[in-house]
Amino acid sequence: MPEAPSVIVEGLHEWEYIAAPEAVTHKVKEAIAKFNMLQPGESVVVGVSGGPDSLTLLHTLWRLSGDFGWKIFAAHFNHGLRGEEADEDERFVKAFCERLQIPCLSQKADVKALARKQKLSIAQAGRRARYRFFAEVALKLGASKVALGHTATDAIETMLLNLFRGTGTDGLQGIPPVSPLTLVDGQVGNERQIWLVRPLILCWRSETDAYARVYRLQPRLDRSNLDTKIPRNWVRLELLPLLRQRFGKVDEALWRLCELARDESALLNQIAEEQLSRILVHSDSKKIAVSRNELLKAPKGLQRRIFRCMVERMLGPLNEVSLEHVEEALGIIERHSTDASYHLPQGLFMQVVKGVVWLMKLAAN
Repeated sequence: MPEAPSVIVEGLHEWEYIAAPEAVTHKVKEAIAKFNMLQPGESVVVGVSGGPDSLTLLHTLWRLSGDFGWKIFAAHFNHGLRGEEADEDERFVKAFCERLQIPCLSQKADVKALARKQKLSIAQAGRRARYRFFAEVALKLGASKVALGHTATDAIETMLLNLFRGTGTDGLQGIPPVSPLTLVDGQVGNERQIWLVRPLILCWRSETDAYARVYRLQPRLDRSNLDTKIPRNWVRLELLPLLRQRFGKVDEALWRLCELARDESALLNQIAEEQLSRILVHSDSKKIAVSRNELLKAPKGLQRRIFRCMVERMLGPLNEVSLEHVEEALGIIERHSTDASYHLPQGLFMQVVKGVVWLMKLAAN
């Protein structure tokens, strides 16, 4: 008789791994209620890679679905980047879902080819293709929520990466608990807004790893996650362990910063939206315009947020317009009252004409 796999997770005491399923279940229910993620009886598509976080998310929601009446569907996107290993991940996810009697939809794409065609990094092209697939699945199944397996650990890693890359204060939020699913070339359909929800956002990765061990989920290992040449992996495998060794409970401290930044950004964005409405000259689905003089009367920090609000009205919050782009645009607006223009990412075009700042989406080639 084969030996049963260990449920011990390195670094966790016995009581911690025994309590892991209860901790994860409690925190998932807390996150869903706190951030209004899911309603009873709602359909939800769960993005499942086959790793411990996404399997823990799918398994937890499946266990809770009887109490809340959720209709659970799984979606797996094969990026075609790791050959047979990626194909095996896809087969594993389908078999896992079959055991739980969860409908599973999958799609395979050549992300390297997409990156070349769209002149993007592989990560950017993969994200676009994956989110488009999730949106298509959600619309097909009549779901308005896509659940992703991001944890609090992912959030603090993202916050540190944003910090090192030169973020504004919004980047200190890390990963938001809930965000609209927006696509570069617009929504897949116009029927309804689809939302990304992250029910594991209050859980630590050590807890999801322990959950997966206790329930014998046997998650797949993506070997690319061990490559410390990739910045996120370096933060995860080298930087954070050093910070924990030097400062102790650094994860909790960084998470508090994420929460504070999220609350304060929400307040400042509300103020910016109110100011934008006051100085608005024109607004429709393809272009938006404000008074240049009124924009420049606002403090610099508010100018940035007003311009960011304009960008998000055109592209949605998940866009590729960086702080550097915003700063460059505001510099042009300050120097020129007319006859000035600037191209931003994703086909966004800014023009200053006779004291009015226009932001518009150019037609795709």
